[in-house]
Amino acid sequence: MNPLDMRQIAFLGLGAMGLPMAKNLARAGFKLHVTVHRDPAPAEELRRLGAEVHASPSEAIAAAGAIISILPEDRQMRQVLLAEEVQAEVREGQLLLEMTSGSPGAMKEVAEAFAAKGALVLDAPVSGGTIGAEKGTLTVMAGGSEEALELAQPILEEMAQTVHLVGAIGGGKAVKAINQMLAAVHMLAASEAIALAEKLDVDLDALQKVIGSSSGGSWMFANKVQAIAGRNFQPGFKLNLMKKDIGIALQEAAGQPMPVTSHAFQLYEMAAKESGELDFAAVSRVTRG
Repeated sequence: MNPLDMRQIAFLGLGAMGLPMAKNLARAGFKLHVTVHRDPAPAEELRRLGAEVHASPSEAIAAAGAIISILPEDRQMRQVLLAEEVQAEVREGQLLLEMTSGSPGAMKEVAEAFAAKGALVLDAPVSGGTIGAEKGTLTVMAGGSEEALELAQPILEEMAQTVHLVGAIGGGKAVKAINQMLAAVHMLAASEAIALAEKLDVDLDALQKVIGSSSGGSWMFANKVQAIAGRNFQPGFKLNLMKKDIGIALQEAAGQPMPVTSHAFQLYEMAAKESGELDFAAVSRVTRG
């Protein structure tokens, strides 16, 4: 096996987003190299699609030309990607697609370590939720070189519908933080709108059609009305993760006044006490009771 074969992918992070993304790659003919973290079920599901299950991330990386990581937050990014045993397996010409919703600072630390080994790095967080991950219609916010993006393109095509090169390493994470900030605020606005519609006895189907073609429309209102109204908060993108992402935006603001986002963060903190492991639409419990 050619160790720099980009169709051999170490896929690190098989959560709500990572697993469907990995399945799309496996079905497209890529050979995945995965590991078990806590729950063996995702790795076993991928094994049935042809993936090889390894004992550790370092073993998976040693077998691959490309590496995809989509982890919960900065702490796991550093723990996994900067681990001594992982760094020992990083080789010249390898490609890292780092897709975690993390901070620009952590991304730059990781990129510096990989670049020192001669690897190419693309800072490539995604948007589109679990539905987009399943359908392969995600949006990628890529930071890095055109060379890295060109090398990654055949991989990204199986997971994403839209890829934007937004700047240097760290730029992808910065744009993702801004996107998440807006998504969090839009979710709260949609929740309050539904609460008012219920109070005024407005038909939600009619409201959704009207708002969908009016100036008050948003992706959240178009896609989350039924979940909010029906209190269906089965975990997709968890509220705890959205709270974390808003925190990144506030951290990066560093003194820039952010009154709306700051208040949104407080509401997500309040909701997280009971609903942190539910879909982030559960923040509507704060506005609807």
